[in-house]
Amino acid sequence: MLSPFAPLFAVVAPRTLSWPDYVSLAAYFGVSLAIGWWWRRKKQSSAEFMLGDRRLPWWAAAISFMATATSSISFMALPARSYAEDWLSFGSAPAQAIAGMVVGIVFVGVLRRLNLTTIFNYLEQRFDRNVRLLGAALGILLKVGGRMSVVMLLPALALSTVTGFDKYASVLLMGAVTTIYAMEGGFEAVVWTDVMQVGVTVGGVVVALVFMEHGVDGGFAGMIAASRAAGKFHAIATDFDLVRPTVWVFIGMFLGHVFVVLGDQPLMQRMLATSDPRAARRSVVMGNVVGLGGSVMFFFVGTMLWAFYRVHPDRLTPDLDNDAIFPFFIANELPPGVVGLIVASLFAAGMGALSSAMNATAAIVVSDFQGTLRPGATEKQRLRLARGTTLAAGVLATGMAVWLAWRGTGSLWDEYLLLIARFGGGFPGVFALGLLTRRANAPGVMIGALASVAVTWIVQDCTATSTFLHGFVAVASCIVIGYGASLAFAARAPEKGFAGLTVWDPPATR
Repeated sequence: MLSPFAPLFAVVAPRTLSWPDYVSLAAYFGVSLAIGWWWRRKKQSSAEFMLGDRRLPWWAAAISFMATATSSISFMALPARSYAEDWLSFGSAPAQAIAGMVVGIVFVGVLRRLNLTTIFNYLEQRFDRNVRLLGAALGILLKVGGRMSVVMLLPALALSTVTGFDKYASVLLMGAVTTIYAMEGGFEAVVWTDVMQVGVTVGGVVVALVFMEHGVDGGFAGMIAASRAAGKFHAIATDFDLVRPTVWVFIGMFLGHVFVVLGDQPLMQRMLATSDPRAARRSVVMGNVVGLGGSVMFFFVGTMLWAFYRVHPDRLTPDLDNDAIFPFFIANELPPGVVGLIVASLFAAGMGALSSAMNATAAIVVSDFQGTLRPGATEKQRLRLARGTTLAAGVLATGMAVWLAWRGTGSLWDEYLLLIARFGGGFPGVFALGLLTRRANAPGVMIGALASVAVTWIVQDCTATSTFLHGFVAVASCIVIGYGASLAFAARAPEKGFAGLTVWDPPATR
């Protein structure tokens, strides 16, 4: 019996977006802006702008945590990897998710009890102001100069490849809309658009999978059988190899990622915005559980794309870049209107991470820099700076994305992993030294953080180790060098109390 979807799978040439697609996109962007304007009416203080007055429900924080960690990088790069290869790279997903759960179970209670505004506030309490300001500066550099631009560029390049939509216009549109609603509505607008965007993203992926299934005889059962026979589900390599994505590489990734999560202000901002330590714990643990499910979904999409185009090889465009394979399917195999909805889900995947980084940057500037250097600023000045910083972060990241589009690059996922390890260095190791040891001190951890950048640079440029392992190298070198330097500077470091600041020391009783 002929599938009712069969007419949609006639051989077609790559096409541009139609007017129903533009209507769908306009509706999505319009709702995002409306959420921002709605929450602006309720914004009265910088505390609400940065943390929503700590009234965020744990389940919304968990969904927003997932949206912040999952971006257009996941939407495109993960399907591209499993489409072109197999599931060996999937090991990064459980490594990161389990690391996040460890953070929720072991460390979040310590940090949430301190009522921090940013995660870098902890560093001043544990070490000193200079460590706090260094961490805050690196946090801004990594988000504004790195992740935000890559998150915008990926969908822009893909849409340009498969629909002809101008990549610069795509970057500017995504950057402008996200900046406006993040600047207008602050943290709560960011979180509730995250919730909407996760729904749009998951819905879009499910719709695409349904069309894939109906485009192949035998449906999912046949596609899975063909993929299994071709070894496309191969997911585990146990040989001791630090170049390929093996179990040993992902164990190292897990160990380093625990502290990468701890030092990530956009992620930790979600748990800081909940009402109490218990809600904070639940938000981080469940955010990682949901995120792991999302990674499974994206890898599955890539394998099903391989199975679909195995049956329909004539529908592929020669020399199509792997990063664009999922958007190519969307543009060429789905009907008008539906294409727009799923392209909106591609934008949604990026905009959640983008808006979170903007709001986190504002929190860092207001709390860590203005709060430290100008503690007497009025509430009006703090709120004005928060909105101004959001605007500046959006403009700078958009400009960086435009520059990257002009420059050109290879696999953006690999580029992103290199960027994280190199310019972020091992600074998350400072959080490890603070929370796990009493001997670490400010001079020692500063030396460790700076030295780890050099160590990571050498490993990246002089060895062939997997990019998945570079984060572990950075964090581990910071911990080892920082601890050794702390012992050397022990006589000069001022005495500090540790009550409530390490996992070994409970809060002081009043």
